[in-house]
Amino acid sequence: MTLVILVCHAPLGQALHAVACHAFGRYIAEVAVADISATEGKEDAMETIERVWINEGRPTEVMLLTDIMGATPSNAVAGWLKKHPEINARALAGVSVPITLRALTYRELSAEALCKKLSECVVAKIGRAHV
Repeated sequence: MTLVILVCHAPLGQALHAVACHAFGRYIAEVAVADISATEGKEDAMETIERVWINEGRPTEVMLLTDIMGATPSNAVAGWLKKHPEINARALAGVSVPITLRALTYRELSAEALCKKLSECVVAKIGRAHV
């Protein structure tokens, strides 16, 4: 089972978690949230991710979903991944409601397989338009 951690600018992670709870019709305990406040720097944000990971039992399969590439949460995710080469962790930037729901639906996959499955969700054809 892969731990899904939402690493986002506060309060986006909590909001995505709330939407997932609504969509599944129950409280979703299978996702962890590391909301990063506007005052946190990269090092503080990495400590926040570390605390969440430790609180979840230090799993070896981890999927981190972050919001904006190049912003503090994603930079902290990159730093955290470098700090933990011993675990099978993957990360994607550009988290959305569909990606969050898909991550929770396919949590039984390895982090690598889940990352691939989520990457397929990023580009979708809607009608005649490509997004």
